[in-house]
Amino acid sequence: MSELKYWLWLTLKKELSVRTVTTLLDHFGTPEKVFYADSDMLLSISDLKPRERKAVLDKDLQKVYRVIEICKKKNIKILTFDSPYYPQLLASIYDPPYVLYARCRERIDLNDHATIAVVGTRKSTKYGNAVTNVLAKALAEGGMTVVSGMAEGIDACAAEGVLSAGGKTVAVLGCGVDICYPPGNKKLMKKIIDQGIVLSEFPPGTPPKSKNFPIRNRIISGLSLGTVVTEAPKRSGALITARLAGEQNREVFTVPADITRKKSMGSNALLQEGANPVLCAEDVLCEFHEQYGDLLEKHRRTPSAGFTQEEMFGEVEEAPMPVPKKKEPPAHIALDDTERAVLKLLSDQPKHIDELAGQGMPLSKLTSALTMLEMKGLVRALPGKQYILQL
Repeated sequence: MSELKYWLWLTLKKELSVRTVTTLLDHFGTPEKVFYADSDMLLSISDLKPRERKAVLDKDLQKVYRVIEICKKKNIKILTFDSPYYPQLLASIYDPPYVLYARCRERIDLNDHATIAVVGTRKSTKYGNAVTNVLAKALAEGGMTVVSGMAEGIDACAAEGVLSAGGKTVAVLGCGVDICYPPGNKKLMKKIIDQGIVLSEFPPGTPPKSKNFPIRNRIISGLSLGTVVTEAPKRSGALITARLAGEQNREVFTVPADITRKKSMGSNALLQEGANPVLCAEDVLCEFHEQYGDLLEKHRRTPSAGFTQEEMFGEVEEAPMPVPKKKEPPAHIALDDTERAVLKLLSDQPKHIDELAGQGMPLSKLTSALTMLEMKGLVRALPGKQYILQL
């Protein structure tokens, strides 16, 4: 409790930016030592402005105790920078928030999750909504925890997709976590609290001011291994998040869309700037599987095949499906048990890697076997992570 009050005292001062707090902590080591610093000690920090020095010399803790009391009444958890549960990905960015306020039904250690941001425009199209929902659902099924901003449009669709898969999602707000913004997302916010986390660096009661949202975007990207932009015009907060992700040395992805639509011109432009194209969830999952495969397997749910016309736009007339033909590999080609098991899953009809993984084989083992079978000339890889027998 004693250390918490010093963290709050330091971060609740409006005169002190995150970078100024960083300077103070670099100099004194802990918020408690900053609290007990006197005027002479502060004069030794040349970068400190007079109003900032005055703020640090104000040792009043009344506001701190009010915030603690509000958090207790509203069941808001306070996460400080030195907590073992503080997300290490976020801690590594240039200007991390030193205190986070959280609402969640159960404690979720984000250090035990592979996280991905999914963001886009508030004024989204039917295409953007559908693609985002299907993609977020598939990412959750693949074991990823999806981070977004709970805004209207793409953010809300991303959260709904994750929730429908029973996955975990994080909503980062540009206001206090006791305020629902936009107001129309009250039901969604409750679902996220029940199944994930609602986070903010702003203390309870902070209104959703426009200046807060670009600030919170660095947290969305900072919490995540990468950022996926599914639909965004040229002027969009989602592009700010993508730029911040690049500056934080994180991966940037985008879903290609109609080049004639203004609402996708920003996200399409990311492709020209080197963003990774996303045609299915596997394009994202494969990027992180080598380093975070254990976490993905730990949180993996029922796999999804990716984007389908039926999922996005309703029922479609089904054409008669040809009966897959099975063939035996040549006797002179040596195969291990895993390679033989994978061959039995394949036929002369293309199958997506998610469908193959759904048969119960770990993705790392499956990917390795498919590579060996391709080298032996028994399997051919098709665009979009599809595989077919080549016997």
